[in-house]
Amino acid sequence: MAVTVNALFKKSAPAPAKTVKKTAPAKKAVPAKKPTPAKKAPVTVKKTVKKAAPVKTTVKTADLSKWYGPQRKLYLPSGLLTTADIPSYLDGKLAGDYGFDPLGLGADGAIKQYRVAEVIHARWAMLAVPGIVIPEALNIAGGDWRETGKVFLEGSTGRFGPAELWLGIAVAPLIVLMGGAEKFRSDPASAPSGFVPFKGSFTGKDFAKLDPINPGGPLDFYNVAATPQDLEILKVKEIKNGRLAMIAMLGVFVQGATTGEGPAANWGKHVADPFGYNFVTLNAVDRTPVL
Repeated sequence: MAVTVNALFKKSAPAPAKTVKKTAPAKKAVPAKKPTPAKKAPVTVKKTVKKAAPVKTTVKTADLSKWYGPQRKLYLPSGLLTTADIPSYLDGKLAGDYGFDPLGLGADGAIKQYRVAEVIHARWAMLAVPGIVIPEALNIAGGDWRETGKVFLEGSTGRFGPAELWLGIAVAPLIVLMGGAEKFRSDPASAPSGFVPFKGSFTGKDFAKLDPINPGGPLDFYNVAATPQDLEILKVKEIKNGRLAMIAMLGVFVQGATTGEGPAANWGKHVADPFGYNFVTLNAVDRTPVL
């Protein structure tokens, strides 16, 4: 009986609930990180760069031997003079010295004084040639150099008053200025202080040790003769142009006396008719054939 009761209770009693353990979903395997390679210390490689050898720039300096000294060019009349005939005082130290003194003018030992006179006359001639040609070409009153004084004294320039007054006003400043310039050139220590562009103030003592003909220094505004070689070359150029200007002035004097006109008028007529207006046609003499 007891067995039967137990059997009934087993049938009626519900089966115990099964506890199902939920297993968590398997996590996706995380791919293993690749090990980061250790940073290598920067290797400093010393490159030995060979420096190129410095290029030697040979600055060509002016060859003054062809202008100065015993190796200079000598212009001597062929067959008349030889190198041995050159006077001893023409040693090439002066600018433009080519050993040519056929009259022996420098034999008295005053060659330096003659050079001073030559340079001053050369500078005057270089100023005079454009001063004669330009006013005449521009048709300025009194532009013809042969009539400048005449027009000035006759009052044709529009000035009023006696001509002697204007003549004195024109001449007096020239005497003072030129006389002072010559005095200070020969005695630079007596020159007053002054001021020049790009150089500033100067005194007469600044010219004491300089060449009185080519002083440079404070008067060289643009430093064109900054080096001794530049100065020597400029001396040669100056005396060459000055000699040419002196010959041109001689031509102006002869031309004016021959034609009675100024150089600008002569040149204009010659250009207009080269074969009809020249030295030969102006000096030709009409000859009547005689039987």
